[in-house]
Amino acid sequence: MNKLKLLIVSISLILASGIASAASVSANATLQSDYTWRGMTQNNGDASVNGGLDVEFDSGFYAGTWLAAVGTGAEVDYYGGVAGEMGDISYDLGYVKFDYPGTAGGGADFEEAYLGLGFGDFGLSYAAGQDSATDNIEISYGFGDFGVAFGDYDEYGEYFYLTYGFELGDFAFTVGYTEFEDDAAYSAMTADEDAFFIDIGIL
Repeated sequence: MNKLKLLIVSISLILASGIASAASVSANATLQSDYTWRGMTQNNGDASVNGGLDVEFDSGFYAGTWLAAVGTGAEVDYYGGVAGEMGDISYDLGYVKFDYPGTAGGGADFEEAYLGLGFGDFGLSYAAGQDSATDNIEISYGFGDFGVAFGDYDEYGEYFYLTYGFELGDFAFTVGYTEFEDDAAYSAMTADEDAFFIDIGIL
């Protein structure tokens, strides 16, 4: 276990030790016309169903898991961290493991430590890939029901999102467009992509 992972685990245990009685549990489920992540389709452009379970504490500590249908069969994420506010700045510090049970020998699995910062409608996030995993940085801005994001997934490429969200009854809708520009160094593994998508979540 590297030092960063050990630090995050230690913080999580300290926070959890005195606040177990102040936990709230929530679940989520979403139908996506195309599950895209950092501008790249994860299910070969097909529809995907995903859902998750989260536990949150009054202190800001949280942990959860998330499952999605992907091209290799399934993606299972496990994550934990702490989120809160310092004055006008919000923060989210955590660790996530991406697990792909359908791949031989866990060759596609990887882990990231992440830090997200928010100030008003602006957001900045940085994900540090562990071991040989790739880093990612993203800048986002929300205006009304619209959102825009630009990201650089290190050696893989750059991506862009434009989204519009609204609620109707017990459902939350997100309509969006994403574009991914492949870096030449990884052209054998990825390719330029662009797609329109619709997400429908249960409130």
